[in-house]
This record gives sequence, structure tokens and C-alpha cells, in this order.
Amino acid sequence: MTRMHMLSGLLVAAGVTWAPLVPAAHAQDPPRTLVLPLRPVGVSDTTVAVVGDLLEGELEKRGVRLVAARRSGVDLPLGEAACDDADCAAAWAESLGAQDVVFGSLSRLRDKIFLKVRALHLGDAGPYYVDQLAATFEEDLDAVVRRAADGIAAGEADASRATIETITADETIEPRRRASRKGVGFRAGFLFPANGSYGDVDRLTCLRLAFKYESEKFLIDTTPVLGFKWRGETVEWTVLDVFAARIIGIGDYCPYLGAGLGVHALHVEETYLAQNGGYTYESSREQSETTLTADVGIGLLALRTYDFVLVTDVRYHFVFSDFDQVDGDGAHGILLSFGVNW
Repeated sequence: MTRMHMLSGLLVAAGVTWAPLVPAAHAQDPPRTLVLPLRPVGVSDTTVAVVGDLLEGELEKRGVRLVAARRSGVDLPLGEAACDDADCAAAWAESLGAQDVVFGSLSRLRDKIFLKVRALHLGDAGPYYVDQLAATFEEDLDAVVRRAADGIAAGEADASRATIETITADETIEPRRRASRKGVGFRAGFLFPANGSYGDVDRLTCLRLAFKYESEKFLIDTTPVLGFKWRGETVEWTVLDVFAARIIGIGDYCPYLGAGLGVHALHVEETYLAQNGGYTYESSREQSETTLTADVGIGLLALRTYDFVLVTDVRYHFVFSDFDQVDGDGAHGILLSFGVNW
């Protein structure tokens, strides 16, 4: 009789029930995942097989328990017949006893290779992980596969999960932006005050440097620092102006409609006749403000298809200050200007 049998007999005689400990690891195993071969689109079968193997390996490194279908001699669908839809993938997962299934495609568009990956819990209405990752070079596919494996293991596609090992060359390229025409130019014209504003002067001469940014449908006209309106001692200086407009049309001559805001510094001086002791003499009063301004207006772009553009516009210019120390009529009026951009 072995020592184990003797120990068992003693425990039974003592009324103690004993059973050997059996590992219960299988009861706590995570869901078993089936990785189906990727469907190739313009990519060699060898590349597809390598990417599939890399994906399985990266998932295993992250603790995902895989169904060893190929090692069991199961003929999974390959090439054009490979599963890249949820119904087909779910059917294969069910037949092999898997609870999760990973499927997708590997395709080429000129110089770029796209890995489309989805992961599905069996019985769910849709995939819990969906992503499409791009690689500029085949050598980047290992980084793309690592990124996909991170997302599948975490259960969500998230670009913030990128690491120094999963950044692709494509992500280091500065993204392309929509092209716009830009240039510098000058505007000159006159501002005609309304209702006795600007200290009741009849008009102010205007001159400014303008930077124009123009797309197919929109125009932004801005003047930083170099903008002036003046008449005698009344002066308005532009700290910053931004005017945005919608361009109507695509021809050589196009009208536009827009509005803008600015920050201006103004010095308004009013001259008036005063009396003292029966004598009439000329006197003045003044006020200085730095305040917000607003413009609304229409304009015309001429020779728009050339690199030398003529610009004409009419705006209503309003300054958000009453200038009550002068005459209380504020500062506002019609601004007519014209100029060029190149």
C-alpha cells in the first residue's frame, strides 16, 4: 500500500472527505478567438499570409487565446474566397467552437496598402472592433498589424493607442490641405461719415495694406497694423481687421458679400464756433478711444483668373463708441475703397 493510499484511509477513518486538487484553468480561460485569412485585393498571397501570421502572433502576445484551426488541418477559405463579411466569419467561428472571430482584407491602391480588420463576438449584431489602417510601404505592415492587435485586445479602435512601435511612415507625412490663393495688396478710398459722426468732418481719406486669402468660394481679407483713415486732426488707426466674404461665381469677374470685425484706435477732434464777450472764435474738443469695429459690405473681384487681381468694395463701417466728449454722434459711415492684390 502506498503512502497516498494510507493517508486516504486515515482521512476516511477520521471522517474527513478528501479529493486531489485539479487545476481549473480551463474554466477561467478567456474567449477563444478565430483569426480567418485576410482577403487579398491587389496584394500577393505571400504578403497576405505573412500579415495573417503576424496578426495571430501579435494577438497571442497580448494574451488572446486563439483557435488553432490551421494546425488542426481545417481548410479555411483563402484568396478571393476568404471571408470579409460578418455572416461568413460568424459561421466559421461557430463551426470551430470559437467565441470571437477576426476577419478582414488586405488591399493595395497604387503605393498604399490598406489593412481592414474587424472583430466580432459570436451572437452580436455587429463587430465590436472596426478599423482601416494604411501603410505606404510593405515594411510598415508590421507596425500596422501591431496597431490592429492593440485595438482588438482593447476592444476599440483608437488612434491615441499608437506607440513608438506602431507609428507608420504615412503618419509622419504632413497632411495635404485644400489650396488657396494668397497675396498682399493695397487699398485706397474714402470714408463718408453719416449723421455728423467723426466730429462732423465731410470725409476721411483711407489707405491700408491688405492680405487676401482666397479659395473657390470664400475670401478672407485682413489688415494688421497698417491701416489709416484721416482728415485734419481726426485719425483712425487699424490695429487688426478681419473681413470674411462669400464669393458668388467662378469667373473672371465675381461679386462677393461679407462682414468683418476689427480693433481700431481713434482720435476724433471736433471744431466749433464759440462766443465770449460778443466775440466769436473757433475752438475744438477731442476724444481718443481704442475699441471694436464692425463692417458689412459687398465687393467685386476682377481678373480673378490672373495672378494680379483688382478689388473694389463698399462697406458700412461702424465703431462701437459714442464719442460723447465730442458730440455724441459716434463714428460710422460708408467706406468706398479699391485696390490691387498680387
